[in-house]
Amino acid sequence: MIDWLLEKAEAPIRYRVARELLKDERLAKKIEPELLEYPLVQKWLKNLSEHYNIHGSFDLCLENAIPKLVQLGLHGGLQSLTEAAEIYINRFEEKWISANIFSLAGIKNDDIMKFMLNKLDKIHRFVQMKTYDFYISDEDREKLTFVPIRWRDKKFIKPEFRNDEFNYPFIYDVLGMFRLYELNDLAVDQKINDVIDYISTDEFNANVVDGYGILIWDNKKYYGQGWDPKYPGWFDAAGYDNMPKLLFYAQNIIKYPPARKTKWFSELLNYLEKFKTENGTYIFPAKWIKEMSGYAVQGNHLSFGEPRTKRNWCEIESTFLMLLLKNY
Repeated sequence: MIDWLLEKAEAPIRYRVARELLKDERLAKKIEPELLEYPLVQKWLKNLSEHYNIHGSFDLCLENAIPKLVQLGLHGGLQSLTEAAEIYINRFEEKWISANIFSLAGIKNDDIMKFMLNKLDKIHRFVQMKTYDFYISDEDREKLTFVPIRWRDKKFIKPEFRNDEFNYPFIYDVLGMFRLYELNDLAVDQKINDVIDYISTDEFNANVVDGYGILIWDNKKYYGQGWDPKYPGWFDAAGYDNMPKLLFYAQNIIKYPPARKTKWFSELLNYLEKFKTENGTYIFPAKWIKEMSGYAVQGNHLSFGEPRTKRNWCEIESTFLMLLLKNY
């Protein structure tokens, strides 16, 4: 299947096959110029470099542009990416999200690393509490004032979780935290694994609402908190109704050893095997590998760059995605 992809796929997949599956830096270097000139790569580098928007659902926002470029094979070792992201790196605002996005891409500097380690400590302190009781009671919610109408039927996170000494984990932490394994520090590795163990439980996935909830601020101001790091389809991966979101999550959570040992992951792989062809390739439903405007973490940018006019685009992207999941 690797040889088949190297023959049939466009530059983004061929580059990722060489670099991530074959670990062949010489071949990857040979494909690199074609990758950087690829029109879709150029489009997303432009989205990243010509605007300054960290958070939002638009293609030009940092939280969508970099995950998309990573999907296409770019990483912090490529000057084209670091130059496009330079304004964000220099300002380094909204660290809670941007540090993890930079980390996902392998963009490194001392400020990013310091923030990531500090955030890991805070998340670890939270998961050590082993609480799954995040929300105030319905009775207490009725006592709140000045609640916006659109949020009155939502869950409200307990005020004590505003504490700056600990943080509950977000999906962005799942995206970026794996890079800390590269420090080869056993204590850091254990903290990371403790966090993943915490979210890899029935209790967590049953009790956390989609999104996360609304954070109370002095009973008069309210802020939405998200996105949650739950496993999409934890209790039934095959029956989950948003496979793009699940497949985006799967590509990232498998970077953590505890996640690869979960029943969820083994059941997901077993389900995906049903889409194997007689030739050994895979063809998922085309709607699973969607590409549209929206949040990357919600699975809106799953394309690996194969033109949709190409007859076998879905077979190529499905096969590569399956090889990524099975590679760990």
